[in-house]
Amino acid sequence: MRSDQVATIPVTVERIMRDPAFALGAADVRAGLPFRRQYDRWDTNTQWNYERGRAWALLAPRHVKIRGRDGKLSSAAVCWFRGG
Repeated sequence: MRSDQVATIPVTVERIMRDPAFALGAADVRAGLPFRRQYDRWDTNTQWNYERGRAWALLAPRHVKIRGRDGKLSSAAVCWFRGG
C-alpha cells in the first residue's frame, strides 16, 4: 500500500523555533499539559512545530528559555535544539 507524503522544504532551526506553536508546545510540556484539543484542526507545519516544541522541552533544562528579554531566540535554546 502506497501513501503520499507531505511535500517538504528545507527550513532553519531558527524558523521552527520562531513559530508560536513551538513555544506553545514547550510551555504545555513544562506545565504538564497534554496535547491541545485544537491540535487536529491545525495545519501540518503547525502540528510539527508544536510537537518539536514539546520534544525540545523534554530535553532542554527547565532554566533554558526560548527567547531572551530582548525577544530574540536565545543561543542556549538553539543549541539545545541542535543537540545540546
